[in-house]
Amino acid sequence: MRLFSGLPYSDVHMDAVAAAAGVAKPTLYRYFPTKEALFIEGLAWTLADLREAIGATREPRRDPAARVEAAVALVLERVGRLSPALHAIENRGSECGERSRRVLREGFDGLRGALADLLRDGVAAGSFDVDDVDLAVMMILGGIRMAAHGTGRQAPSPAAMSAFFLNGLRAGAMTRRAAPRLGAVA
Repeated sequence: MRLFSGLPYSDVHMDAVAAAAGVAKPTLYRYFPTKEALFIEGLAWTLADLREAIGATREPRRDPAARVEAAVALVLERVGRLSPALHAIENRGSECGERSRRVLREGFDGLRGALADLLRDGVAAGSFDVDDVDLAVMMILGGIRMAAHGTGRQAPSPAAMSAFFLNGLRAGAMTRRAAPRLGAVA
């Protein structure tokens, strides 16, 4: 995945992958019949590893906002590095493109769960006021994915992305403390 994240997809050749892995090219082909199959398997591994890394940010002594900031930085950095390869593989169409989309969907489902756990921790600690954690997570992941993968411009910094999301997560808590809800008896 280091090769795919550092070079354009078309410039990653199985010879280089075999050399980086320290195996003969026929051995590589025994496990991965095509470069696309290798990339898709690596993508699945990367997303699973990312889910575990987000889970590791749930250290109880850390501030909930710091946990979310760390998770946003992880997702933005890792998905951003693979963005050119993701574009290349998704634009191939055919079965390969569909498999990569399925792996992305499944991987992002796992990320959704890990981020939801972080937000629920923050809600329980009183740091965030989120009525719909699942919706908030979809917005965070969608924003990160678009920033890293779909806009055609350089992604904002992880700190800027985190600040944007954290301001929204905290806004409800501040508003509810400052003013009663509509329809509430004063």
